[in-house]
Amino acid sequence: MGFSMTDWVALFIFGASALVGTFGKRLVRIIGLAVMPFAFAGLILSLNHHGSAPGQAPSINANNTNDTNNTNSTNNQSGGTNILNIIGPQRLLFDATIGDQLASKLPTGKSIEIMAVGSRTDWNIADQYAQYLKAKGFAVSFSRSSEIVPPPDHKITIRDDLTTSPIVVIIAPSAL
Repeated sequence: MGFSMTDWVALFIFGASALVGTFGKRLVRIIGLAVMPFAFAGLILSLNHHGSAPGQAPSINANNTNDTNNTNSTNNQSGGTNILNIIGPQRLLFDATIGDQLASKLPTGKSIEIMAVGSRTDWNIADQYAQYLKAKGFAVSFSRSSEIVPPPDHKITIRDDLTTSPIVVIIAPSAL
């Protein structure tokens, strides 16, 4: 796993503040030492954002602990919100099993709008789910947003409002 641009920037600022704090003139040294804890905290946060160990597959939270189906959704036939509550790595990755579960929650007759929320990496993951649904025969449109209000609290949320035509599927791989 490589470093992201944010990792490199945080590492550079931390290194530069350490050098300046060690070898700079008096005022520059004070500024360098003042910046160093913030650069270190940014570096730690950036490196921790990469997720969990490779090969750790995400699981889907179940309502019933005896249920081995691994699905958790609020199945609302009259419209509303339907949630796939995914537990696992910090960032949701593409998984065909999750794609199948998502497809099973969507009606085939209505158009579907995938709204990707987050960074470009999150958008690419949501785009993989959109392509998967297209391959399954769904009419899918795609939109991107860096953030929405209120922030998503689930990685995949299905909004099926009877008054609007497309079903909106919000995919926020980095949602908490």
